[in-house]
Amino acid sequence: MMAAGEMKTALILFVLALSVASPARAELDLTRAEVSHLPNGLTLILLEDHSFPLVSAQMLYKSGSGDETAGKTGLAHFLEHLAFRASEHFPRAAATEAIYDAGGEWHGYTWLDQTTYFATVRSSDLDLLLRIEADRMAQVPIDQASMEAERGAVITELHSYDNDPASTLNDAVAATALQAHPYRNNTIGLESDVRALSAEDARAYYRSHYAPGNAILAIVGDFNLRQVEAQAAAAFASVPARPAAERVPAVEPAQKGERRTTLLAAVDGRHFEIAFPSPAASSADFPAFLVLQQILSGGDGVNFRQGEDGTPAKAPSLLAGMASDMATWLPPTRDPYIFVIKGTIPAKADPALLERRIARALDTLRVGRVSADRLAAAKAAVRQALIDDVETTEDAAHQLAFFEGIGALDALLDLPERVEGVSAEDVLRVARKYLESQRRTVGWLVPGTPAVDPVGAGEPRAARDRTAASPTSLPAPPPELRRLAGGLPAIVQSNPLSNTITVALLLSGPVTGELSPDDLPGLGWISRSGAPEQLDALVAQLSKAARNARGAAVEPPSLDPATRLQQLIQDRMRPNGQPVPRPLAIIASGNLPSERLFAALKGRLGATAAGQLPTASTDPTRDKSSLVRERIGKPLAQGALGYVVEAPPPATRPGFASRMILYILTHDYSGRLGRSAIGEKGIVYHIYSAYPTDGGRGWITLSTGVDPDKADAMERELRTQLQRLLTDPPTDAEIAAARNHLVGRDLTAAQSNDELVARLGRQFVELGRLRSHAELEAALNAVTASDLAAAAAAIQAGTIIRVDVGAGH
Repeated sequence: MMAAGEMKTALILFVLALSVASPARAELDLTRAEVSHLPNGLTLILLEDHSFPLVSAQMLYKSGSGDETAGKTGLAHFLEHLAFRASEHFPRAAATEAIYDAGGEWHGYTWLDQTTYFATVRSSDLDLLLRIEADRMAQVPIDQASMEAERGAVITELHSYDNDPASTLNDAVAATALQAHPYRNNTIGLESDVRALSAEDARAYYRSHYAPGNAILAIVGDFNLRQVEAQAAAAFASVPARPAAERVPAVEPAQKGERRTTLLAAVDGRHFEIAFPSPAASSADFPAFLVLQQILSGGDGVNFRQGEDGTPAKAPSLLAGMASDMATWLPPTRDPYIFVIKGTIPAKADPALLERRIARALDTLRVGRVSADRLAAAKAAVRQALIDDVETTEDAAHQLAFFEGIGALDALLDLPERVEGVSAEDVLRVARKYLESQRRTVGWLVPGTPAVDPVGAGEPRAARDRTAASPTSLPAPPPELRRLAGGLPAIVQSNPLSNTITVALLLSGPVTGELSPDDLPGLGWISRSGAPEQLDALVAQLSKAARNARGAAVEPPSLDPATRLQQLIQDRMRPNGQPVPRPLAIIASGNLPSERLFAALKGRLGATAAGQLPTASTDPTRDKSSLVRERIGKPLAQGALGYVVEAPPPATRPGFASRMILYILTHDYSGRLGRSAIGEKGIVYHIYSAYPTDGGRGWITLSTGVDPDKADAMERELRTQLQRLLTDPPTDAEIAAARNHLVGRDLTAAQSNDELVARLGRQFVELGRLRSHAELEAALNAVTASDLAAAAAAIQAGTIIRVDVGAGH
């Protein structure tokens, strides 16, 4: 017998299970991928999809911190830096520059089981990516000079994590929970090891770990499968097979009691992590563990890039509300690793009380069976999260390469069915097996009875060869803009890759509790996402949120250097007064026809009047100094340095010239400033650049983290490279590269619903309408050398902002 409230809860869970259990499949169905091998041993995975005119490639090497030995920690990550730095035919970071110049984007990272390089470009530029990766696999020059130049950047990156309490604590917990396996090592390595690594260390590691037989190339996007298969074979034909590295043998012994560790740091609250062993991704226990995580806290799938920081605990999960930022973390790995429960409590809160509350929540799973309704809802949520893992071609390429790299691609492709087969008994079994108190690591050591049963190691193996299925996708239609009856502009983008809907309201001011876009200062978003059948409800939620919108207050000064730098930059761009948040435009993207999207927007928002963008104004009292310095009196490892200068509106001819000058000056790790400060001198690790606008004005902003002993050098370097734009004007090649980058990024920068909505909102703010790709290309082609000279002069008039740390004068 059930009480009325219990019956209502069961009904809600049952309806949720039905709504999520059988969603319409998005076009990026990983089971359609073809897996094959080139003669030299390289694994090739291809997935053809014609939704957008672009292609994503992911080159993964089975080379991570789990492959390192004592005294050589950080070697895999150091080699990633060297491989980005130069190869035979792409010296001086020319590979990443070429991708930027082609209008693409690139990324890379090293972690426990892999080092991966990936990029998205226009379909016609795939050959560039293949040439880059073939060169990187066989012809990375490694000498002591390049080691010394890159060592500074690596150590600076290492120090950037020292400012993050969560990262510091996670390193300590992993090193305490794991005693033998190299997974216990920090991926970037111990600083003493990084300082001691030699060119011969790197050359030996490169020869064995970057062998074709140790690599996986996944390509997803708009191409002909057979043509790309031949194209890849030709690109890698000159790379001979060579012996691949043997996996570092390591078996973690059974934990014989609870382990605890305590750290001291300059923090305001108490950060905690409770770690338990977790099964390998190929283990038979892994699907049940995903369901267990969903019940315990909620989950977000198995895409490591999307979930690298963990999953916030959401109601009605068992851990929800126990801490302000309660979360769990379950990364997929080749070997057994750790499952983490983490968060923060106030400095005066009782840690023992929190631990008892968490233990009681775990006991509910370890002692009794999960109800049928809760189990069904959890499995449905996990299956939906697996769909959400693949929103873009980049996501698809990542997942295919990542899981093949840990010997679990077949397990991934079968995972939805395996999750569906999880029973209440399976959840009970894995809870008892993995979540015993004697297996946990948190704080200090206490005695207990040791566990002797091993955790599930799985059976890692290469995926079987697969024949590709025929693609069914068609090019996505262009976005449309219409004005509703009340005057509110409505923009819709039908997205064939998405399994969800995103609807967002662009506002004339930031709103309390909602997003404040960094690239649209003074403006705000209210955004909601859900299943396609929830479209009307999502629009209703937006309408209600808009009626109740209240302007957001200015945040107090942060004690985190990077955050404080952004606050100071925002102060320079903030309009006079407090903008009132009124609707400017409604934007929707998802896998529904445009007429269906417009109909939903008209139904709830048709009578809504359109607000106005903030009027540009200048505060005569605002500090116009060329240098602003603040100090945070904490013993932090890293401060921050930035630059801000007012620029023309970005959609004007002077604005396009300024965007090109910014690209020539710096972009991420490259440009003149990036090559000098990062690649040649190792002063900083990364430089962020942006061109925010409020519609009437634009700004150029730069920001970077910098170690205290390098802040003066970085300030000098910034001033030098700004002046060089005048004394050493941009070359024809630099101008062409900047123009081509902006043209290309117009095609490659947005695929997911959130990305498409943000892009269309930015375009509306810039122009008050939509802009075609051809129109953008024509506008960029009209920019002349004299336009760039004027932009180079104007960019000199900005403010350098420094946030120093520690005791000082």
